[in-house]
Amino acid sequence: MEQYFRKVFQDIYKEEEKVTLHVETIIPEALEMIRYLSKVLEETRNYILERGFNDKQEEIHFFRNIKPHIYGKLMYYNRIYKMEIIRPTTKGKIYEDYFTKEKKRLKSRHNHFLKTNAFYTYYYSGRTDEDHKYFLRSSFLFQEGLENHAFDLDRRFSTYYDYLTARIIGRELFYEYLHFRTTTQFDKIANENHRPIHWTESKAALVELLYALHAAKAISSGQISLNKIAITFQALFKVELQDVHHTFHRMKSRSGSRTLFLNQLVNSLETYMDKNV
Repeated sequence: MEQYFRKVFQDIYKEEEKVTLHVETIIPEALEMIRYLSKVLEETRNYILERGFNDKQEEIHFFRNIKPHIYGKLMYYNRIYKMEIIRPTTKGKIYEDYFTKEKKRLKSRHNHFLKTNAFYTYYYSGRTDEDHKYFLRSSFLFQEGLENHAFDLDRRFSTYYDYLTARIIGRELFYEYLHFRTTTQFDKIANENHRPIHWTESKAALVELLYALHAAKAISSGQISLNKIAITFQALFKVELQDVHHTFHRMKSRSGSRTLFLNQLVNSLETYMDKNV
């Protein structure tokens, strides 16, 4: 399964490289991504229904780390499309306020869910101890008060909480888009013929860097979750990190140095400094 979905995500990122964010083309580009990701999600459903899972751990991994990232991207591009087709067509205060108000509304909704939804707190804390409760198809928690659409889900391909995880991912990506949309550099950047940048070190190295930045409170003074940092870096570098927390736990049990990449960065920087005295 891991090899199959590695190829799936590689193909997704290739398609995303075609998204330029040009003002003139963002609507058809978003629509094309919606069509593409809808097809990928349907193919994923057929694959899982035909193949099944080897054990509960594989099932949990799929519904926490694989399906939500596909579905979350679909939600993300759908939100872009729906917002862009009704945006004001001229520049000015109304145009700017349109995106600024949506950004504030999204942040308000995020804070509301953090205060009122136990799963949001669980997810953003990085916990995994109750994954068996949230990410197995046999564990529909009616007693926690589900949204109405939960009763119409295909329980062969849904746990309900994989949907909430996808919604979190989609909202995080959309918030980053709105932030980009409301900066003064948007028009300049969005209309340049720029090439995407890629992470070319190992994924474990990126996870090591993410945790270091998070532990040092180097981003937003530490007032940002590790999950949001990870989602932002994945979008920036076109890389898919399926299981950040398990990678970190493997790092903790490394023999020798547990911070291989950070040590490499220090050595590389010192060497660069010595060469450029």
